[in-house]
Amino acid sequence: MSEEREDLIKRIVEEKGESAIPTLVKLLYDEDPEVKEIAAEALFHFQDTAREALYQELLKRWREGIEEDDVTVLYIVDLLGDMGEKRAKDIFYSLLSKYTVEEAILVVYEALAKIGEGEKILDVLEYMLLEDSYRDSYGDLVAMVLSYVDHPKSIEILKKAYFDKELSKEVKEYVLRAMRNLIDRNPTFISRVGKDILKDMEKITWS
Repeated sequence: MSEEREDLIKRIVEEKGESAIPTLVKLLYDEDPEVKEIAAEALFHFQDTAREALYQELLKRWREGIEEDDVTVLYIVDLLGDMGEKRAKDIFYSLLSKYTVEEAILVVYEALAKIGEGEKILDVLEYMLLEDSYRDSYGDLVAMVLSYVDHPKSIEILKKAYFDKELSKEVKEYVLRAMRNLIDRNPTFISRVGKDILKDMEKITWS
């Protein structure tokens, strides 16, 4: 995040406070992607208060009928996933049929993983990372979704990807990052990875 953008978000949060939430939610509908990003980042700072407003907005949109490939809804889904909004679970699942691009679907999958539904989508994530012909295009995103699924099978899927000779080097770097994230939250998972993997993890500059 640029310093200028960070200062703007800080100013919104400090000067306007929670009264800015309704306006920030409306700004998620702006045509400018940067405006959407700034609004989303500012809303994240408000956590519980913003979560309720975002959930009500998603519920309203869902009842009205969400259009196919609606980008604004993805911003709301992403935020609610980060905020752990479990009430949105059924809506998240219903949204999977509303998106035609894998990258968008993976935003929904990540939100599901963050609210504890990850185990239910492990099979489809495994297919997307290990078998799908387009896996080099979005395998990095699949790996990061797996990093939020605290289950031994996540590590096993990522290990298979690590040893897959046909998977690109770029995707494998995200595979390593995902395994590192899982191990950080579940130290017992370290026993499931070998020395080669741990050695390669040490070579990555973690952001």
